[in-house]
Amino acid sequence: MAKNLLYTVCALCIVLFLSCTTKSTLRYENLVNSTLRNDFLPAIDHIKSKPSLYGKTSELLYYMDIGTLYHYAQNYDSSNRYLLRAADIYDELFARSITNEAAAILINDNVRPYRSKPYELVMLHQLIGLNYCAQQNIDDALVETRRTQLLFNEWERKARDDEKYTNDPMFHYVSSILYDAKRETSDAMISLYKSVNAFKKGPLVLPEKINNEAWQLFTVNNRDDDKSLLKLHAPVNGTTENIANGQSEIVVIGYAGRGPALEETVWWGTYVKDGLLVLHYRAPNGVVETMTLPAPSLPENELRNSEKGKKTKSGTTFHIKFAIPSIKTVSSETESFSIKCSDVPDPVQTVVINDFDKQLEKYLDNSRVSTVTRTVVRVVLRTIAAEKTKETMQTDNALANLLLNVGTDILTDQMEQADTRTCFLLPRTVQIARIPVKAGGTYTVDIAALNHSGQIIGTKKIDGITVGDNEKRVVFYQSFK
Repeated sequence: MAKNLLYTVCALCIVLFLSCTTKSTLRYENLVNSTLRNDFLPAIDHIKSKPSLYGKTSELLYYMDIGTLYHYAQNYDSSNRYLLRAADIYDELFARSITNEAAAILINDNVRPYRSKPYELVMLHQLIGLNYCAQQNIDDALVETRRTQLLFNEWERKARDDEKYTNDPMFHYVSSILYDAKRETSDAMISLYKSVNAFKKGPLVLPEKINNEAWQLFTVNNRDDDKSLLKLHAPVNGTTENIANGQSEIVVIGYAGRGPALEETVWWGTYVKDGLLVLHYRAPNGVVETMTLPAPSLPENELRNSEKGKKTKSGTTFHIKFAIPSIKTVSSETESFSIKCSDVPDPVQTVVINDFDKQLEKYLDNSRVSTVTRTVVRVVLRTIAAEKTKETMQTDNALANLLLNVGTDILTDQMEQADTRTCFLLPRTVQIARIPVKAGGTYTVDIAALNHSGQIIGTKKIDGITVGDNEKRVVFYQSFK
């Protein structure tokens, strides 16, 4: 009996230790270097050859990653084929009852289908729209704009504490450009208003250039109230941006640096039913931080067991240990982009309209309490189940009992892995430059990626850009250094 138990426990421990390298870690190790080298198509081939890196529960992420890589490779049709499938998967998951994911209560969050983080889903639709823009299909790009607005409306209606992301400055800013391309000035001004408002309420600072553009366009379109409500300031020293209604433009979208990933942070502490939850974790600077919360309630069935006099641990103090996701940022050499356009005298500098380091940090802050609460309840219930398992399987053999207790504790600990799934293929920042040009001309743009010292670390030349009346020609450049 003892020998068989020893073999069983050892086998369980080996399986668990071998599985400690999560699929998210494997994806990161397999894909990041290819992306850094701009080897997008080989990276796509690698994903397609190893779908097990994702599994059924990460199907949305599988299609989003491939679609994002095709976008970087400028294969816009293929990109949209995969991104649209990812969007459809989200819609299917949204309609699915949460009861279909009951296993996550007893195992961990990784068994739940990945629905994406709100800012990732918006960026997914944004990439679809930008793919259409690259193909000069503004009508379909605006379809994605309206589809994304419905998401914001739903999130705002639910108004959950862990879903405070109900607007996005990049989305609304790009939408204002698209509406202007269709001469829908009123909608363009509404989107510009929402963009500035999202900048002011979100984690990104409103760029001075966009403040000046908004001031100028609201003035021209008799929307002084918008300037007042948004508390815009007049351009310094009378600075004006060469932006007007219906302007023909070349719009440069730059992707700078490598976006963040997720890793595990171990938390430990004490849970007292109907009392306090005292938790500790080690911050990135090495300092141990402490969080104190009201102890979350256990499910009704555990409480009923206690009322009926059945043996339960729910009334005792538990020492618990678990892991939750934390941000893993990557230092970036690329700071900004400078664009020179033929027939335009001065170079144009990009401004940041999205920062995924800041988006992920804000998401984790907003969702931390709900994530900790859900995880603690799961760990406590699993601890109760483990204690009951030990009691029912005790033998007369002391060694066997020791192995059983140690093995059960190891199994309980290893089952709790943080959900570190995220689309780490997104850039650190998305930047934009709007270059007004004369309609009917053909232009060349030279794009330079700059480091923090203003030195050029990469270049790209795009020839033969023809721009029609009121047309917005969108071009892309990525520097993931």
